[in-house]
Amino acid sequence: MPKASAEIRCHMLAELLSNPLFAFIAALLTVLALFLIANPRTRPNEEKAMPYVCGEKGDAERTPVSIHIFEFAFAFLVLDVIAVLLIFSYNAPSPALPLAYLALAALALYSFPVLRRRR
Repeated sequence: MPKASAEIRCHMLAELLSNPLFAFIAALLTVLALFLIANPRTRPNEEKAMPYVCGEKGDAERTPVSIHIFEFAFAFLVLDVIAVLLIFSYNAPSPALPLAYLALAALALYSFPVLRRRR
């Protein structure tokens, strides 16, 4: 009888170890432990906390934030999502879905110059 219960426990342990959630949590805890062991403990240094620009000391309040590149990234993201939606909508039972996505794409393409003129 004890052999059967040992086999059951072994089978339950094998099921637990093959569970993806358990494997993810175990990997996460392993990485966390390695990070905590290998992370060097440094004290905050005032000189390291000072802002600099291209190796020169600068004033942090004067640096302007430019969102020019983020506008292009947003445009790419919107058009890329619309392209993916169009690809997957061609298998739809109704032909109205691809037409709706094409209308959405046209609206998105129209809105980019309008939003740029607003500024």
